[in-house]
Amino acid sequence: MILIIIGCDKEVSRSPVESEAPRGFIYVSSNPSGFTIFQNDRNTGRLTPDSISYLESGFYEITLKKKYFKDTSLVVTLNEDEKLQVSIDIASNPSMYGNLSLQTAPVGAEIIINDSVTGRNTPSTFSGLLPGEYLVRFKLLNHRETEIIAVVQSSKTNSYSEELRDTTVWIDYQVFNSSIASNNLTAIAIDQNNVKWIGSLDKGLIRFDETNFTNYEVANSSIPANKINCIAVDNQNRIWVGTDFGIGIFNGSSWITYNRNNSGLTSEFINTIKFDNTGSAWIGTTSNLVKFDGSNWTLYNEPNSLDWINDIYIESGNKLWVGTKLGGIFIFENEIFTSLPKLQYGYPSLTISSIDRDEFNNVWFCFLPDSSGRGGASNFSGNSFTNFLLGSTQNFVRDIFIDEQNFKWLSTSEGFFVLDSQNNLTVYKTNNSLISSNNIISSVRDNNGNVWLTTFASGLNKFKTTR
Repeated sequence: MILIIIGCDKEVSRSPVESEAPRGFIYVSSNPSGFTIFQNDRNTGRLTPDSISYLESGFYEITLKKKYFKDTSLVVTLNEDEKLQVSIDIASNPSMYGNLSLQTAPVGAEIIINDSVTGRNTPSTFSGLLPGEYLVRFKLLNHRETEIIAVVQSSKTNSYSEELRDTTVWIDYQVFNSSIASNNLTAIAIDQNNVKWIGSLDKGLIRFDETNFTNYEVANSSIPANKINCIAVDNQNRIWVGTDFGIGIFNGSSWITYNRNNSGLTSEFINTIKFDNTGSAWIGTTSNLVKFDGSNWTLYNEPNSLDWINDIYIESGNKLWVGTKLGGIFIFENEIFTSLPKLQYGYPSLTISSIDRDEFNNVWFCFLPDSSGRGGASNFSGNSFTNFLLGSTQNFVRDIFIDEQNFKWLSTSEGFFVLDSQNNLTVYKTNNSLISSNNIISSVRDNNGNVWLTTFASGLNKFKTTR
């Protein structure tokens, strides 16, 4: 046997021995802390105090950067394997500080910075402030408290000027300046404790005691719907709300709801609720007039197809004035409907939105524009109507209430119209007052003589009138 062994050369690959990593580092601290550390214009991603490790010997430019501060740079020499500590006192550099100039119109507002009382009033300049963002509040008697975020930058004077809203006569409560839940408000009523109850288009019922807003909506209560059409307060100080899904009654802690499933209502679209002197509720719906005495539901249908009822005024237990959407004005007396035809009496339109009565026993009506006529207001003496053509033909005169001084307060889509006891007219608009909107939905006067207005899209207004 012959054994043949064939040999071959084989290359062997070897990794070179890695050199030892450099052991030098620079520990960087600053006063104040929190500055980003840059090494030779490279962001290290570290904030002071921190260290830069594994550095070879050599020259290093260290730069500290922070928003609103001037950059601070220095060059250091690092020896091999040296552990170098660098401390930079930024606060000792006068050029790092900035100034803040604060002004208000009108002047004299108290200045509060970061919740600390400064003891100074506008106009005033604060010098030598560390750069950053400061919460500044301005307080002035009979003006809305205003706050801003003011920025201070190194070696600069930043100026801020704020116009303070005068609240001597008008105060508005909106989503952006208060905790009210909605700007889209529909109705308002005052209870026996002078608490304001406000209906909204989208956020249910809002309670306001002039300190806090409390919101009752479908998500946190048993209210029938978030869209409120009307509000009324009964003799037990319960709050009744009319919605598109029936009636809700709130006693301050719990709700009772009525709809077609548990009441005599044939329509759940509730437009108005009024109470007679016996405590019975008279309810206007989209299909009929309803009386509820707490136990029994009675429905009244006008024989000539009375359309939906927008408002009711109760003159006595057996006589009501009824305003409809397209059927004009009716008297409901002794359970009989009597029409007051527009063609005969000449009032502005067939769409009645609101009814009240003055001290001379004239009944006042508000009208919306429709195919039969224009918007406006009228009073009825018992024999004839006197028309008040307020604003343009397309003005939606939505609501009227008459106070104890015989002033008529009219909420319209073109401003807030007021007729005094002699029927002299004053109009409040955004161009001649601090009312927040010209599009007014409803109003009411509280126990202190203040008038409260709900607006479409511009929140709640308080009008400090003189009695």
